[in-house]
Amino acid sequence: MSDKYFDGSVETQYLDPVSYVPNGRCAFELDGDKMAYLSNMRLLDLGLVAGAQTNYSKGLGALALIKNIRLMDARTELSALRNPAQYLFFKNANRSNSINKSNDSFLKRNALGLEIQASDNKLAHVYASGPADTAEDTTNKAYLDLREVFPILNVLQVLPTQIFRNLRIEIEFDANPLNQILVDNSVAITTLRPVLAVDHINNDVLVKKEIDELMKSGVVWDEIVHDNWTIPAVDTSGFANDKTVTQNASNHSLAYKGKYVERLLVCKQLQNKALALNTNAVLGFGGIASSYAVLNQTTQYRVNGKNIIPGFNGVNRPNERLGILSDEWGSVNGFTGSNLYKWSNRAASLADPNEAGQMSWDCVRLGQRVADLQVQIQRTNQRDSDALCPTNEALNINAYGEVKKAMALMASGYNIVFA
Repeated sequence: MSDKYFDGSVETQYLDPVSYVPNGRCAFELDGDKMAYLSNMRLLDLGLVAGAQTNYSKGLGALALIKNIRLMDARTELSALRNPAQYLFFKNANRSNSINKSNDSFLKRNALGLEIQASDNKLAHVYASGPADTAEDTTNKAYLDLREVFPILNVLQVLPTQIFRNLRIEIEFDANPLNQILVDNSVAITTLRPVLAVDHINNDVLVKKEIDELMKSGVVWDEIVHDNWTIPAVDTSGFANDKTVTQNASNHSLAYKGKYVERLLVCKQLQNKALALNTNAVLGFGGIASSYAVLNQTTQYRVNGKNIIPGFNGVNRPNERLGILSDEWGSVNGFTGSNLYKWSNRAASLADPNEAGQMSWDCVRLGQRVADLQVQIQRTNQRDSDALCPTNEALNINAYGEVKKAMALMASGYNIVFA
């Protein structure tokens, strides 16, 4: 696409929302009189004004404000990401440590990317990425490349308005301070009006070429589809100090039934998010988006009656899960103990020991059409009352699957179907 920039065929436009409700929602509409828009759409000035100067969520940054987001063409949904917190925390971590500490943490206002402190040789996010403040002109705001939340934009490089006549982006905010938007749960927040930056093409020859290519080949992409279920708590108050029980939790997911699924990401969250608080202070990455390590976890996936991972219990070691995750998704900005249950050296190695054990994700590549998907998670329960080591607590399991979708273009319009 670089030739379009060099020959002056691309212009950048900054759009205000056509509707905006503070702490509620906003919507952007792209002008239909432009020939085509490029897919590199950017959301600017995502942020809030706080009742007191306070840092954003350490893992999500200002992205904690996004509750749901959709890309529409009139009433047709082109792409969407629902309940994005757990997925976006993982995607924030799905980078190298150097990129996060030097670049991405400042764009999104999170605290990912660690360095060794000279004072005590502990790992910490040394340079503050910018807190929320009490006035609009001094508060720090974030940037989001919308290709991270709309997978269709990674394969559809140009959106001609001859085909997509009424492009619209809708955002629903999560502005409840109790949902750990900031690291202090007691601080009141008011969202700011964001801005959308888009590039459009004004060269009819280039646009016609892109339309012809779309008509010829169509579009196939991996949409992110969310599902969730619960692992119940186990009452261990009557356990002897040395007693342990193995808990088996199995769920049949209905969200992917009949769909072709590539990778599946599984995140484990505290059902009682207040357990991640010390009064009003959020501990570590918090209870909303963190994926918690549990004791002696094993994970198996059964698709259409067959085990995906060899062996009865499947993946049964923390670093085995981390290895699969890295093989499938690439760089993961973890650290020693980030995926381990109650790592004994966390206080000696981390400036914030509460961050340990909060980045324990599960991942598998299915690569097939699903008639039945069963996710089996096993953990050990024991007499452990540490809220940040929740091997006995109720967990919300949030799954994000890459589901094949396709767009077929015709002279009269287009159809979007699950592939």
